Order: sequence, then C-alpha cells, then structure tokens
Amino acid sequence: MGRATKAVEIREPGPVRQEVIDPQAYVPALLTTLSNSLTRNASTFYRRHFGVGITDWRIMYRLSSEPWVTAHHICNAAHLDKGVVSRSLAWMEKRGLVLVRGDETDARRRLIALSPAGLDLHDRITQVALERERNFLAHLTEEERAATVHLLKKLIGNLRAFSKPVSIPPVAVVPSEAVPAPARSKPAARAAVP
Repeated sequence: MGRATKAVEIREPGPVRQEVIDPQAYVPALLTTLSNSLTRNASTFYRRHFGVGITDWRIMYRLSSEPWVTAHHICNAAHLDKGVVSRSLAWMEKRGLVLVRGDETDARRRLIALSPAGLDLHDRITQVALERERNFLAHLTEEERAATVHLLKKLIGNLRAFSKPVSIPPVAVVPSEAVPAPARSKPAARAAVP
C-alpha cells in the first residue's frame, strides 16, 4: 500500500514543505471519491428508472428492515440530515410510498413504514441494486469482497478517531491578503455650490 503523503521541496523561495497529501494514496480522499461517484451514479440511475432519489432509496431500504420507526431514528441509522429526511418523507407520503401513524405511547411521535406501493417499489429497486453491486464487485475475488466489507465495517467502527484532538501547527507565513492595508484618509467634503 502506498503512502498517503510524500516529501516535496518547493523550488521557489520559501520554506521547504515536509509533506503533501497524495490523493492517490490518502484513504479519506479515496473513500470520498468512491462515495461521491457511487452516490451521483445511483441517484441519476434511480431517478431515471424509478422516480426516486438516492435519499429516498436509503430511507426505503431502512424502512423495509425496520418498519414503524420515527424520522429521528431514520436520521440516526442512515446518517442523514433531519431536513433532508423530512422533505423526502413528505414527498414519499404524498406519493403513497409511506404510511404514517401516531405512536400510542407518545402522541408527539409519528411512526413511518413503507406502504404496499412502497414495498413493491423497494423490492423492484432491490433487485436492480443488488445486480449493480454484483457488477461493481465483479473484478474482486470472493475473498477480496469479504475483506472489503470487513475493512469498511472496521473503518466505520473507527470514525470517532477523526474527532480525537490533534495538534494544530502554527501559522508559518501570513498571506499578503491577510495583512491589513494602511488606513486611508477620508476624501475632503466638497464645498456646496451656491
């Protein structure tokens, strides 16, 4: 596995830079590129063929395995923004893809599940999603697929490591734009013309 950083010397006058990010080996950049590409592709595909976006689909497959849960639960389980989930659920309810009912134990809570139409759409998309996944992973061996899933789960389990305190290096060079310009004197007021 390559290094995520490499030493670089700048030929222009200035300090010698010790390391720069190598986007071809920096794991967060690689994962972001992969995730963004998969999300963009899936969103376009599901909208074109099924009329739903990627957020709608993520909510649907959560509700298929956990019906009658709150929007708050969906946000936490799928790591989605509350506003995005709220808009998606409102759209899906209007389209008849989800059912909403009150919670008998707490009148303020609304419980959500897929409707029969939502379940049918979920089942159709699932067939396609699994085939697309098979196509995507086809060049990996069975062992590599298992290892990939294992490593991704391991990385997800360690996401809190990004919240650990790190030392922030001091500013070495102040950009010229940040240097305050000398104060200008106000132009003299024009004399009134009689």
